[in-house]
Amino acid sequence: MKAVFFDLDGTLLPMDEKKFVNGYFGLLIKRLISKGFPIEKESFVKAIWYGTDAMRKNDGSKTCAQAYWDAFMLAYPTLKKEEIKPAFEEFYATDFKYSGQFCEEPHKNLQGIIDAVKEKVDYIILAGNPMFPTCGMNTRLEIAGVKPESFDFIPDYEDMHYAKPNKLYLQELMDKFDLKPEDVIYFGNSEKEDGRPAKELGIKFYLTGNIVKEEGSDNSFPSIDFKDIPTLFN
Repeated sequence: MKAVFFDLDGTLLPMDEKKFVNGYFGLLIKRLISKGFPIEKESFVKAIWYGTDAMRKNDGSKTCAQAYWDAFMLAYPTLKKEEIKPAFEEFYATDFKYSGQFCEEPHKNLQGIIDAVKEKVDYIILAGNPMFPTCGMNTRLEIAGVKPESFDFIPDYEDMHYAKPNKLYLQELMDKFDLKPEDVIYFGNSEKEDGRPAKELGIKFYLTGNIVKEEGSDNSFPSIDFKDIPTLFN
């Protein structure tokens, strides 16, 4: 193996996604209101989901950031992009760190596990969904208890042109390092978001963390306890 891909939410960072999202949105709205933005909560949250959906459906013709902001502004046209986008990014560099309270207990010795794997392969690549700026992705890693510099690449929404569950997201990550599917082993918690696209590309995949099965799926992905991951590379 040349590279290991690690999913973030539910894998490196244990969480109940619904609890996390509700808490994170609350922090974001609170900060924006404190900055004087006229936020109507229900419409604002719908606009965020509209932008998120646009990233998931992005066809590669624009970055995920461009897809998000085009859709968000269409859904919430009373705000000005040149004002609200910097305010979002300021939030991710500041108050976003408090979103850790909405996550579960981090894995024990996560940094040690990452370090042990890093000794065995050429690249450690974060394969979390690229829906935040770099500072936001880094903050989530720090909440999980791992140093961002442990990774050879951390995707963000300005870099990437696809998002999960599109298999082309994984292909874009591979292309950045001239990797083939047989060069990669991928760890994720979701059959739909992680396992299915990995299977379509021929990437070896293991379920781990807060495992989410796909309804009606007949996939039989192997699973592994997070602490046992380094044993695969002995």
